[in-house]
Formats: sequence, structure tokens, C-alpha cells
Amino acid sequence: MKKILKIDLLVIDLSICSRCLSTQDHLKTAIELLNPVGEILGIEIKYQEIVIKTPEEAKKHALLTSPTIRLNGRDIGGDIRESECEPCTQLTVNNTCVECREWHYRGKVYFQAPLPLLVEAIMRAMLDIDSAPVVPPPLEELPENLRRYFATKRQGCC
Repeated sequence: MKKILKIDLLVIDLSICSRCLSTQDHLKTAIELLNPVGEILGIEIKYQEIVIKTPEEAKKHALLTSPTIRLNGRDIGGDIRESECEPCTQLTVNNTCVECREWHYRGKVYFQAPLPLLVEAIMRAMLDIDSAPVVPPPLEELPENLRRYFATKRQGCC
């Protein structure tokens, strides 16, 4: 029986946010590269994209920042660092400042998850496949950045 590696991409936008779209592309490439390794190890990769559209969904999915990548429920990003995201700012009324995740990898800052980081994280998760999956508990309150985003998000924009 195959073991399952569940990969979730949680984002607030997949229409214009360059950070989310580039991270999505890199993640799909990493999965494509590592699917044969998973086959050899008896691991099936199950990939899911979750576009968070409301504060209630963000709380339910315990979203702390966008984009977030979870492997069997574990956020691969470590600590959360964010910076202004111009495309997501355009999704709000009055161009309210929205900050999206930055990725820190090997001493550099990236605005999308770099492919080597994703490959390493997925490989580590494959090697640790027997660890019990984690289910992040729902949030009682959203981080300020997401609260501001959802309060000012244009209706019908995404």
C-alpha cells in the first residue's frame, strides 16, 4: 500500500499575484521532478490548491500568510516574513497595502518559493513519510495583514 504525501498550496489569489503564480509553477515543477522518486519509494503525491476567498476560510485553513505550502500539514516556510505585494494591493479598494510571503533560502530573499527549496522540502518529507500528518487548528483571529486584505478586497475580483 502506498503512503501519501499531501501537498497543499494555500493562496489568496491565483489570478494576478506574481508571487502566488510563480510559487505555483515552481511547486508543480518540483512535484513533476519528484513523482518518479515517490513511485520508487512507494509514496503517492497528492497536490491540492486552495484559494482562500473569505476570512472564514482563512481561519478554517489556519492561513497565516500567502502563499503557504504545507507538506502533510507542515508549513515549509519556517518563520514568516512578508513584504509589500503590488499585485495583491491592486485587488483591494483604495489600493490598501497587502503584504505577501517572502522566502528566505541560503542567504537570499525570494518573492516566490525557489525550486531548490521546494525540491529539498519535498524530499525531506518523503524521507520522513512515517511521521504522522499534522492538522493545523483553525485560527481564532487572523493576522493583521490578512484582516486588512479581506476587509478591503474588491468584490468579484477573485
